[in-house]
Amino acid sequence: MEKPMVEPPRILPESVDRRLYTMIHGLPHSPMGDRYVTILSDLGEGMGWVGAGLALAWVGGSKGRRAGLAAAIASLGTTYVVQRIVKPVFRRNRPHFGRDVMVVGIRTTDASFPSGHTASSFAAATAISAFYPKVSPLVFGLAAAVGMSRVHLGHHFPSDVAVGGLIGIASGAFLAWLVKAPRTI
Repeated sequence: MEKPMVEPPRILPESVDRRLYTMIHGLPHSPMGDRYVTILSDLGEGMGWVGAGLALAWVGGSKGRRAGLAAAIASLGTTYVVQRIVKPVFRRNRPHFGRDVMVVGIRTTDASFPSGHTASSFAAATAISAFYPKVSPLVFGLAAAVGMSRVHLGHHFPSDVAVGGLIGIASGAFLAWLVKAPRTI
């Protein structure tokens, strides 16, 4: 028995979403440039942020261990929730589905909405910036670059990335709060 398809909430009117997609995806592509953008995109999936969390734990003392733990759990946990719970509800087709669109990398067939890479990246960035506010521009810049890379490579619409970012910010803030909360026993 097939599940009924639920339309994702429209953050942007479809024409704006498509126009933004066309603008970002239409930026110049080159083999070397696409290789670097793909690496950035892949690091945003979770393992890059887990690596950053391990580095923080290694060099940052007690605060670094808490920040690293929050970032790693936020990144991986958010990826899991988005992939296993949210995407199956909405099942939005990827931009390349049924269209002649260039896609860099594997043409995945899972749901597009929301972007798991972006959610993971913003979750980790939010968790890290809760402990180290001065690095907020850097980590949020990286998270935004991951989101843009997903559109540029042809894997997501801008609204997928926007909602992924919001989910990531919420889960990263929650995880940072949990890890920072004083323990009373």
